[in-house]
Amino acid sequence: MKIIIAGFMVLLNVLLFRVNEVKAQDITMEETLSYINGKFGSICQLDVLRGVLIARYFEGSEVFREDQVLCKSLNLSSMNYDKELRMFTVDCSGTTKCVDRQLFVRKIQRDYNRISFPVTLDARAEAGMKKAFTHMISLVLDPKYKSSDPFE
Repeated sequence: MKIIIAGFMVLLNVLLFRVNEVKAQDITMEETLSYINGKFGSICQLDVLRGVLIARYFEGSEVFREDQVLCKSLNLSSMNYDKELRMFTVDCSGTTKCVDRQLFVRKIQRDYNRISFPVTLDARAEAGMKKAFTHMISLVLDPKYKSSDPFE
C-alpha cells in the first residue's frame, strides 16, 4: 500500500510540475503591435517609440498622414468603436489636444484631442482591440507590467 501511495505522490508532483511549465508566455510589445496592425490591414500602421504612439496612414504605398501622441496622454477609459463610421478612437486625458497630426499631401500640422483609426471590427474584435490597446499602453507606462491574457 505504501508503494502505491508513494507512486501516486510522485505522479502528482510530476503533473503539478508540468502544469507550471505550460504557463502561457507574456505577450510582448511586438506581438501586441502585430495584433493591432493585423486589424488595420494596409490602411494604417501603428508603432511605439520611446513612449510615443506613432500611427501612419496610407493611400496605396504612400503615407498621407501621421499622428503622434505620448502614450501617457491617452485616456484608456474613453476607447470607443463607432460601428457606423467604422472608427476606433481614444481621447486625450483632460481637455488638452495631445495628438499631433501631420497631413503630408497638404503640408498641414494640427493638434487634436483624440486619435482615430479607420477599421472594421465585430464585437469580439472590438473587445480584443480595447484589450490590446490597454496592454500596449500598460507595457509603456509600467516597466514591470506583464500579461499573458489573450486579446480575443
